[in-house]
Amino acid sequence: MNDLESQLYYQHLSPKEVAQQVLKATCQFYDADWCGLIQVDLDLSLWTPFWWFNTGATDKTTLLTEEYESAKFLDRWVQTVRKGIPMVVPNAEATKVAYPAEYDLYQRLSIRSVIAVSLEPRPVALLAVRNPKRYIQQTSMLRILAYVLLASYNEQKMLNRLQMAYIPTSIQSSKDIYVSLFGELSISTSKGVLKEADFSSPRISRLISYLLISRKNAISPQEITQTLWPDDSDNPAKNVKGLIYRLRQKFSLISDEPLILSSASGYQLNPELHIMTDYQRFDELVSSAARASSVINKVDILKNALDLYRGKVLSSADGEHWFIQFSTKYHLSYMGAVSELLKQLDYLHSYDLLNQYAMKSLTIAPDNPKAYCWLIRSLKAQGMNELATNELAAAKEHLTTEEYEEILAFEANW
Repeated sequence: MNDLESQLYYQHLSPKEVAQQVLKATCQFYDADWCGLIQVDLDLSLWTPFWWFNTGATDKTTLLTEEYESAKFLDRWVQTVRKGIPMVVPNAEATKVAYPAEYDLYQRLSIRSVIAVSLEPRPVALLAVRNPKRYIQQTSMLRILAYVLLASYNEQKMLNRLQMAYIPTSIQSSKDIYVSLFGELSISTSKGVLKEADFSSPRISRLISYLLISRKNAISPQEITQTLWPDDSDNPAKNVKGLIYRLRQKFSLISDEPLILSSASGYQLNPELHIMTDYQRFDELVSSAARASSVINKVDILKNALDLYRGKVLSSADGEHWFIQFSTKYHLSYMGAVSELLKQLDYLHSYDLLNQYAMKSLTIAPDNPKAYCWLIRSLKAQGMNELATNELAAAKEHLTTEEYEEILAFEANW
């Protein structure tokens, strides 16, 4: 411990580098060939190596383990995590009859003996030592090293959180979750923001979106797979569980509460969280605009609604069958709101603002004939005939013949 402390004290190391020093010291103390921090999700019964140190010439950790491993039949290991008690297996061969699932795992991972302890006080992971040649019954040193390792683990999580962008003003408490689906997916909490790219998996984005849109109490893995990926019928329970696990690892960076819960019936959004979405807020604003008491109020409300819309719902999945109807509904509603706003701005002769919102809307929805109508009308009212002619040519390129003729008819009636 003195040697380890001196190594860490005089160096400016990252959390991962500190962890590597701790894991190396653990291997040296127990004369073991591998030591690692293993993340555990008790709800999903999954585990995966997070950091590790290997004394061999080649490291086969990622080859021998899957991206996530099932703990479903490792009852003794699950209890080790739940109760915070050490796990000591001095001879893996002795488990062959009594614990065959454990034995199969030991065989695959070349484990002849193993000891492990939970990272306390909150059991989120295990510190495990493979094939120790000494002190195999002595877990006190392992507990001390696990405590040091937990500090590095928490610091790494904190650094990951600080990399996230901060925060919509609508977030008031740790239970508030704001999800944006217009354009690309993003999830905001009181601790930060996760964007679609952070998940590194299009399937996770689609899974979150499907659970939000369906709003069912619980959805089975089979229904999720059949709806989202009907051609992917192999082992839907395992595949969906893997996606949920990866989502939880990411979401834990910005929330202490899980976004999705699992049960015997399937998966559902956590009912303890107050989940708000941009499309629900959009609906509220459009409805409020229709009831507005004055043109000025209507304009302000519609501007707020349009500012929410950054593109079609989950644009990365545009055209996928499972949500075409939902996406189309909001795209048409957006174009209708744009047309209403531009009409009111024309009434107020607010041409600069009309031009701004019309041009912005056409970058999002170039198939909106009403936006072209009001933009061309505004440009001509300001004497910008050349720009009006250019916009008319752009309309001809993006619209159908019938829609283009509608613009010409609209122009003729000015």
